[in-house]
Amino acid sequence: MSEINWNELKDKAHSNAVKHGFWEGKPSDKHFLCLVISELMEAVNAHRRNKFARVPANRKETIFDDRTFHHENKYFRENFEEYVKDTVEDELADAAIRLLDLAGANNLNLNRFCLQHVVTPKKSFTENIYAIVKDLVNYKYSQEEQINYALHQIRRLSEILKINLLWHIEQKMYYNEGRENKHGKEY
Repeated sequence: MSEINWNELKDKAHSNAVKHGFWEGKPSDKHFLCLVISELMEAVNAHRRNKFARVPANRKETIFDDRTFHHENKYFRENFEEYVKDTVEDELADAAIRLLDLAGANNLNLNRFCLQHVVTPKKSFTENIYAIVKDLVNYKYSQEEQINYALHQIRRLSEILKINLLWHIEQKMYYNEGRENKHGKEY
C-alpha cells in the first residue's frame, strides 16, 4: 500500500467541508469527533451486512481504471453509488475525511509517527473499531495525537482488510465535491 500524506489531504478535506456548510455556526470539536465515531459505526453496520466495495484490486481495464473513474466522467457518480457507497471501505474513508477536516480546521500536523498499533489482525472488526474509538476519546492524548492515532489505526485496519484507503478517500472526496450543502443533512 502506498504511504498516505495526511497533511496534503487535510487542507482539501477541510476546504470542501467549509464549502459545503459543515462549519456554519462553528460547531465544537466534540461535535466533529462524534461524527467521526458515527462514521466508524456505519463501517460496523456495513461489515455486519458484509457490504464491501465491488472494486477489483487491479483496476486497470475496468470501469475503475484511473483513465475512466474520475469525477469528470459523467458516469462517476452513478458507478460510485452502485459499487462503492455505504460499504466498509466508504465508511472508513468517511471517518478519515472527517478526521482530516478537523485537523485542517485546527491546523494540526499529521506527520507524526504512530508508535503502537492498537488495531491488530488478532482482533475482530468490531474490537478494532472499538480500539480506535477508545483512543479517539482518550483525554490523556492531545487533540493532535488523538487524530494522528485514529488516522493511523484506520489505515492499519484498512491494510489488514486489504483496502486501498487512499484510493477510497480520494474517490469519496471527488464524490463529496458534487454534493449539496451538508450533503442534504441537518449537520
